[in-house]
Amino acid sequence: MLKPQYRIFIPGCAGSFDAKWTGCFVSFQQFLSGHTSQKAFIVRVFVAAENTHEFLQRSAQIKQSFSGTGIPVSILSESPEKPNQVTIEAGFADSDIVRVEYGQAGLINYCKLSGSDYSEYWFAGIEGSAVENTISESAESAFRQLLAAFLQLGLSFNQIVRQWNYVEQIFGFAASGLQQRQNYQLFNEVRSEYYSRYRTNPDFPAATGIGVAHHGVSIECMAVAGDDNLEIISLSNPEQLDSYEYGQAVLKGEPKKHQTSNQPPQFERAKLMMSENQSRVFISGTASIAGQETIGLNDVEEQTRITIDHIELLSGKKNLKLHAPQLTVVPDQYAYVRVYVKNEADIPAVKAICLNHFGEVPLSFVQADICREDLLVEIEAEKIGYN
Repeated sequence: MLKPQYRIFIPGCAGSFDAKWTGCFVSFQQFLSGHTSQKAFIVRVFVAAENTHEFLQRSAQIKQSFSGTGIPVSILSESPEKPNQVTIEAGFADSDIVRVEYGQAGLINYCKLSGSDYSEYWFAGIEGSAVENTISESAESAFRQLLAAFLQLGLSFNQIVRQWNYVEQIFGFAASGLQQRQNYQLFNEVRSEYYSRYRTNPDFPAATGIGVAHHGVSIECMAVAGDDNLEIISLSNPEQLDSYEYGQAVLKGEPKKHQTSNQPPQFERAKLMMSENQSRVFISGTASIAGQETIGLNDVEEQTRITIDHIELLSGKKNLKLHAPQLTVVPDQYAYVRVYVKNEADIPAVKAICLNHFGEVPLSFVQADICREDLLVEIEAEKIGYN
């Protein structure tokens, strides 16, 4: 099984966006030059931008830098913590241990990591984001591209283990005829449609659904093709309802015309992937929700502590053994942690709590809207364990 290494690259300089991006990208290149066996399997670039036009300009510049590398890259309008205007978060695999292949399926770059008994496919930058599109149209375009890539590669939606869904103005509302529809609900409907058509498994991937400031909907995902020795198990949190069990009271906006209810989000709280002597836990975007209700209202520090408690409960040995009694190696090391903070001014307080808890872990902080207006922080992570 892959032993991932995650790293965060920051500009390390003052000045214009161009100067900061150059500093950031040079740091990334220097790491690759100094670690020739390490190959990037996914890159996320977090970008501050005042408006869509500025974001698209900066996105084009970043895409040009990665042109020809084959690396799957997502460029996200989520502002990194000040004074950075741009940061890179990248995952690396050791090509001396696993085979690393880059390819393109349709419009989508992907990276295939092959070990002795299974393969991981990483996809990024799946943009359904023409400026004139509605959220529904943008989501439909992104899922359609993903489906085409899967069909070309002989994969199915059943094999998605981890997914990231970035939705512009996620808790905002859009007029649909005489209705007011929430953007997250519009996305959820498209996701549900594709899962119902192309996914036959009874469970769902681990996922993050998070806001971006500009440019519609984009998707990332990781799919696994493995043998019978690899087990993938969905994890629930005993203190939270599974998202797909949410009642209508917490789903905002009017239902789709001619329907009486909104579609709840479809994801698992986490996914455990394990073999005889290795394990990984992919922890979905997690927030301060008990049952289905937001707790710690208007208190970002309390919400942060509650969120961390949820993550520890979800991924702790007791819960893992409850779901997978056959587990032999407990994943007890954080590979990375990403923290989304609604209000930029709250980042220092959230960062202090997270640094105290997580310690020396690749840890990034970005400003982003969470999927509920009363949520102030969301945290995702990956944990690993090896004999």
